[in-house]
Amino acid sequence: MLGSSMPEDAEEPNSSENQEDVGRFQAIADYSKNRMRVASVDISARVRDFDAKKAMGAVLDAPKRLKREWQKTGATGAITRFPIATVALFLMMTLYFVTTSGFLDDTQFDDDPNEPALNVNGDMEVYLPDGSEVKELIGKVEEDWTTNVMVIYIESDTYNITDQRILQEISYVEKSINPFVSDDERDDVIYILSISTVLKEINSSLPRVRDAFITELGRQCPSFQEVCENFAASVKTALAAGDDQFAGGYEIPSQTTIDLVINEMYENDGSPTPGLDKLARNTNACSSQPGVDGADDKGCLGGEDEKLDRAIMAVAVVDTIEAKDIIKATQERLDNISIEQRPCEFDQNGNPANADRCTWEDLGLKMTLTGPVPITNSVTEFSFRLFWEIFPMAVVLVALGLFVFHSDLLQAGISGIRPIQGLKVVIIAGLPTLCAVFWTLGIIGASNYEVTMTVIIVGPILLALGVSYGLHITNRYAEEEGSRTEKMQASMKSTGRAVFLSAVTTVIGFISLIFTPMAPIKTVGIALSGGIVIVYILTMFMVPNLTLILDLRKPKHPPLKVFDAAVDVPVKRNRSVIGFFLILVLVSATLGQANVEENIDLLGMAPEGEQPVIKMKQYSREFNAGQIGMVLVHANVSGDVTDSDPTNDDPAQNLKIIDSLERNLNTVENASAVSVVFLMKATGLAPTISGQPLLTQIQELPGYGGLPDDVRNTFEILLDQQITQGATFWDLLTTPEEFGLPGSTQSQIFLLDVFYSSLTAEMREIFINSDYDRSLIYIDMPFIPVADTAIAVEQINEYSEGFQGTHQERAEKLTGVAATAIEVNKLIVDSQWTSLGFAIVLTLIVLAVVFRDIRYSLLTTSPVIATVALQWLVMWQMDVPLSLVTVMIGSILVGVGVDFSIHIANRIRELGGGIEAIRSAAVGTGMSLFEAAVVTSLGMFTAYQIPIPEIKPFVTVILILLWVAAASALLLLPAIFITLEKLGIGVVGGPSGLSRRLGLGKMKSDHPDALEAVLVVDSRNKEAW
Repeated sequence: MLGSSMPEDAEEPNSSENQEDVGRFQAIADYSKNRMRVASVDISARVRDFDAKKAMGAVLDAPKRLKREWQKTGATGAITRFPIATVALFLMMTLYFVTTSGFLDDTQFDDDPNEPALNVNGDMEVYLPDGSEVKELIGKVEEDWTTNVMVIYIESDTYNITDQRILQEISYVEKSINPFVSDDERDDVIYILSISTVLKEINSSLPRVRDAFITELGRQCPSFQEVCENFAASVKTALAAGDDQFAGGYEIPSQTTIDLVINEMYENDGSPTPGLDKLARNTNACSSQPGVDGADDKGCLGGEDEKLDRAIMAVAVVDTIEAKDIIKATQERLDNISIEQRPCEFDQNGNPANADRCTWEDLGLKMTLTGPVPITNSVTEFSFRLFWEIFPMAVVLVALGLFVFHSDLLQAGISGIRPIQGLKVVIIAGLPTLCAVFWTLGIIGASNYEVTMTVIIVGPILLALGVSYGLHITNRYAEEEGSRTEKMQASMKSTGRAVFLSAVTTVIGFISLIFTPMAPIKTVGIALSGGIVIVYILTMFMVPNLTLILDLRKPKHPPLKVFDAAVDVPVKRNRSVIGFFLILVLVSATLGQANVEENIDLLGMAPEGEQPVIKMKQYSREFNAGQIGMVLVHANVSGDVTDSDPTNDDPAQNLKIIDSLERNLNTVENASAVSVVFLMKATGLAPTISGQPLLTQIQELPGYGGLPDDVRNTFEILLDQQITQGATFWDLLTTPEEFGLPGSTQSQIFLLDVFYSSLTAEMREIFINSDYDRSLIYIDMPFIPVADTAIAVEQINEYSEGFQGTHQERAEKLTGVAATAIEVNKLIVDSQWTSLGFAIVLTLIVLAVVFRDIRYSLLTTSPVIATVALQWLVMWQMDVPLSLVTVMIGSILVGVGVDFSIHIANRIRELGGGIEAIRSAAVGTGMSLFEAAVVTSLGMFTAYQIPIPEIKPFVTVILILLWVAAASALLLLPAIFITLEKLGIGVVGGPSGLSRRLGLGKMKSDHPDALEAVLVVDSRNKEAW
């Protein structure tokens, strides 16, 4: 049957097909074996015939062969001799630079996760040049103190900061961070200053006071060594006997003692002292009078209170350990402690009062790490990581722009789009520039060259500018006739040299930034200049080879009609165009410049969104602080009348002068000052010493009667609690008569020794160096406009210069963050004209040499000068201040804008001058300018995503002025040339000097332009783009 026979019929063809396949595979296998056998024989023969001398001769002859190739086909022939190998070589080199550019930081390919690839310096001192007065003062301060300070910002929404339970949590954190007080060799902390440490200092002062008594009494003892030693030992035993009863540990005292000490930190009118204001604040203070406008009996309106709800913990750390490691460890401790289940209440002995457990959230407590060190770490650790996260967006946008312009979408519409052609141009023009960005940052990383976070703008700028170099060559290549080699040689011979001139003028604008004395701006100038050189090199080597490999072919298209209409404006209304630009320039140079503020916001250079930065801004707002500064005082604050040094004979007087200076500084608006006097005013004997039982024992000791009367009287009064109750050390020092103290120098020195010894070395050395001859007055200011900061700094320096003692004691000027901001502001204002002037003058010289005509050089540069002048108008209207970043705008515009003008000016010169030539040049070049402006804008636009507040206004102004530069070249420059033509004083005649200079010879009206990717395609001088 038919149905049963079909499988049998089908089986025979399948069988024959299978046999045929087996035969094919067998043939392939046999062929492969035969080829391998032949190859092995060939290799063996080659090995046997290898001649080392001939091989060495070939290697040595390679340079000569390259020279012959160069002479035969020129540089282009040598460069394009091995296209695939050349491109592969540069790509492999790029892969290396990717590893050193920071692109792989914090990824699985990062071979050193603990060390960023780029050496970024975010320290405050980096903004100051060598020899700066402020920098020198910082150096003097750092001889005895550290400027590496972290701030833990404390928020208590439920309890008063001075509530014992909250203070216990603060103390718990301090013990975790700084387990060894006054010993920075066993931990990373030099000191901690907070309301908690002040209370713990006072609570634990008795043993240190006892040692001070022993030291001073021993010094004043009659000169019989055995008697003195016995007396000192007896005093120590007597005082030690009272430790259990009267001495507290280094811990938070009882609520009663807390209230007693805190009360001493308020003025008589109830206002907090500057010292308390520095450590704790009430952000919701009562703002009215009792019974007025519905206020309660304390003057508080609805929601207001008298509770201290904010505090800070200043933590000074060593500089021998990486800041990021200290920050990481500190943050981990804070995170762990915040969720730790601890007793909700403690009894008077420090034991849990009940079984209830609480976290910080239950207590309404929050602590956040901020301050100079964490912010510096944010700059160095996060800026470039965030940059590399957004950089791919810049690549995509630039690639999209290139694709749209070169896929014929604009010229032929969606129906005539050529996607393959567009992709080829993206690869040819974009890949070398992308590689150049990696090379630039990779070289910086590989060389360990120290940069600042401002280098973050280098990537977008290079990416945006670099693609135009490749476009000039590819466009010329597509328009040439002949073989691929001939077309490339022709395009490189003309446009290649023109690209070199374009790169030189761009480098001039960027290199001018090195004339500023500030490292953040100087490093940008160096990086951008070097980056443009790298872009040029990679363009010359990669673009020709990529063009040959991809065999780019582009049809010719006439310019868009919109450029005909645009150029009609300067042609028909040339005087109006010139007048319009002149008015804008005049307004900008007068009203604009006068209304642009100078505001150096150092905090604005840190990445926003990071918690340290957010909390520093909050700290600045709520504490009226953040710009930490210091006034260094040269004066002895500890005395010794027995030596030959007269400068330490009256330390009490020096302290009174310091107190007077501190009080004057606290009158300065937006400034708060605190010195060691603050501690003296907050510290007394009453909380820790009850002296009568001890005094009775000591008076009975042998040798006591031999002490000087003043010392003995001072000692007795200090231990008499009825007399000293409520008195601070400052009260006893400045008004001794109220307490029956002798008031002599000897008595004052004894009292000061007791006070200094009552402090831990850690607390004391926050304010005073170990030799007691230099001390600091800490001054805090909020982050306010630089003009207001300047007023405050000037007043502070006036008060400091007025400090004068009897033995040439003196105070230095303010140093620190605020002083740095003022000096940087002055440097910016002074240096911007230097760098800008250099850029313009050198550009004029280069163009004059190339064009061989100084007048033509001036005319070509005039649109750039007008654009630079208009930056003040733009900044004024956009409310953008002159800052550490925006000061670079002028120099960058010279580098970017001069290319626009060169394109049109050279084209006019090529066409021989005349109104029609000017119009034709402007129309034909318009599309190229438009493309360059769009692609550059797309690349720069992504810089908005960089989380640095100061970067955004910089990008805004650059983008606006970029289009102003293009408009100036397209409208103002033709208007100037047409005006001169109409006046009969045209400066153009015959073939351009630039063409001859570039070796292009005499050019016909229909010959390719030397600088443009535009061509004359018919006798009417119509340009093809």
